[in-house]
Amino acid sequence: MTDSTQAAATPANPQDEMLPFLNNFHDVFTTIGVLILFGGLAVGAGQVMSSLNINEGEQNWQYVLMALIAGIGLVSWMLSSLLVGKQRRILPGIVLSGAFSITSAIVLIWAYAQFLIHGVGLDEAMVENPAMAAEGMEFGPEAVALVLAEIPWSLRIMPVVMGLAFFLPAAIYYLRFRLPFAGGIAGAGLVGLGVLTFFMLDPYAVAINLPAVNVAAGGALLLAGIVFDMRDPDRTTRLSGTAFWLHFFAAPILLAAVMNVTQVGWTLEATDFDNFEQTNLIAAMASDSANASALAAVALLVIGAFALVSLLINRRALIVSGLLTAGIAISVIVGDAGLGAGAVVAITMLLLGGTVVLLGAAWNPVRRMLLTPFPSSGPLARLFPPASGAVG
Repeated sequence: MTDSTQAAATPANPQDEMLPFLNNFHDVFTTIGVLILFGGLAVGAGQVMSSLNINEGEQNWQYVLMALIAGIGLVSWMLSSLLVGKQRRILPGIVLSGAFSITSAIVLIWAYAQFLIHGVGLDEAMVENPAMAAEGMEFGPEAVALVLAEIPWSLRIMPVVMGLAFFLPAAIYYLRFRLPFAGGIAGAGLVGLGVLTFFMLDPYAVAINLPAVNVAAGGALLLAGIVFDMRDPDRTTRLSGTAFWLHFFAAPILLAAVMNVTQVGWTLEATDFDNFEQTNLIAAMASDSANASALAAVALLVIGAFALVSLLINRRALIVSGLLTAGIAISVIVGDAGLGAGAVVAITMLLLGGTVVLLGAAWNPVRRMLLTPFPSSGPLARLFPPASGAVG
């Protein structure tokens, strides 16, 4: 094969991010079939439930419904063994892993609810009494402590059970089929499980430190993605694919969390809960005309920092996650000039679109300039992959 033939056969530059959710059009074709099949299963399950001579919500009705949902989950696993385990179909695997994880979570949460009702004897009083214990008290550690004292541990651990119900199926699917998407949702589920465990132990601390908790959650996912990337700096294996999805889930969480911190700080005050929407930077930009421009400038600075990190680690997800916020911030700043709505929209889209196009065209040259102080080999080169190629 000649060099020109080799170049023609290369679909993208070495530094481009390959999308880990599609092999070829056969993946699309198979996914269409999977979606139609699941549509048929859903309609069939609905027909079975409507044909039953059982009142909706009764115990036997629930048993049949959960059995049908579990059956759909079993079909997802069996199809995964063929399409993902043997044929490595990525896009169908995303649908199947999602179906398996969701159906499994529904059944597991229902099963624990049945344990609470029939095993522990959960009733309305067990739910209402804790709220009544702190009736009339302001939100604070004392009120939360009184409520917690009235909640039995079997009910108090419900958030952790829900976190486990979402995490375990995704983790099992990833360990069995090594599908990057499943690794991404397992990572997100594990971080969510950590937050829910913290919430179970000290809900007041989570509420007051919510901005910091959200930053920690998004940062943990981002760090996990970086670790997977460092294990595959050439971006050629499933490890890099898993990193893609970890970054994909981390980006919006971390961006929203950092925006939140810039607006209200690392902790919340009791008064923040009376006007909770104002703790969100985007909502504040839209509603606070006096400080809107300053807040918009802060938002653009945060997004600029995210863009810098995105360039250094060669992951575009952080930039993409900030496009909507950047558009809102630009429109707020442009709107201060007193232009009409049409002009504001046009200028915002031109500035935002032009920036993205220029950055996309010059991605590698910009990276090469930024990476000048860093070595081209060793641990740092795994963290900040060297740029190659003269174009984006």
